[in-house]
Amino acid sequence: MTLIHRMKILMAVIQELGDNIAARDLHGLLFLYCHEFVENNHYYDFIPQDAGPFSLQVEADKEALIKKKCLENTTDWIAKEGVERFAVPLDFFEKIAVQQLKNKWQGKGGEELHSYLKENYSDYFKGSPKENNAEEEAIFYTIGYEGISPEAYLNKLLDKNVKLLCDVRKNAFSQKYGFSKSELKDSLAKVGIEYKHIPDLGIVSEKRQSLNTDKDYRELFDEYDREVLPKQQDKLDLLTKLLEENKRIAITCFEAKQCHCHRGRVASALKNRDEFKYKIEHL
Repeated sequence: MTLIHRMKILMAVIQELGDNIAARDLHGLLFLYCHEFVENNHYYDFIPQDAGPFSLQVEADKEALIKKKCLENTTDWIAKEGVERFAVPLDFFEKIAVQQLKNKWQGKGGEELHSYLKENYSDYFKGSPKENNAEEEAIFYTIGYEGISPEAYLNKLLDKNVKLLCDVRKNAFSQKYGFSKSELKDSLAKVGIEYKHIPDLGIVSEKRQSLNTDKDYRELFDEYDREVLPKQQDKLDLLTKLLEENKRIAITCFEAKQCHCHRGRVASALKNRDEFKYKIEHL
């Protein structure tokens, strides 16, 4: 059966630890596989939740594996009978890692797993949301999601104590999992960050179709400075107001580098305002 490699890892963990893993335990076990038993994890990233480390991608993969008839359609993680053993095609080090995970955790209860994770990885447990602090420095961030997982993206925002994310895409749709409007809004809610879409600050997709060189980007964004931003001063006012209210906000679009994204021009427009006295950082 053809599966994405990370899904083979996921299935191998389920199968080798007994074919049946409780819903609350799977994320913790896979987290330990990725953080303690393999080097240079490139399988799954995790965000903090009340019950410990949680992967949005794992849940999406579960739906795919149910459709492929590898998993039963249940709350728990139950491998279907007769499915091939997915540990077999893994490389040597991946097989060793699965075996080590099995040796240490098979048969142990969920409470023991939870206690171990809480003691050793407390940052992955969602605590009480940080309250707005009048003494906290107000900082305006910009961030792109190109090249990173939804979990890595969320963790960047959490690291900076961002409380509100403003989506400045004209059309908040993405072919990349986790970054279409509803997906992004839902995942932000899981970590206590609010979402607001400000499409008037976006650029229509047709104008982004043939951007190949720095000159192409510069010409598009120069046009954006001339023709779009002057008509959107109320939206810049809104961003300033939201920053003053929340202390830490971020605007987002796709591109990793702000110089290749119109969010960089939005930030520059704010910085050039006499009344805007706040720090701007690009994540």
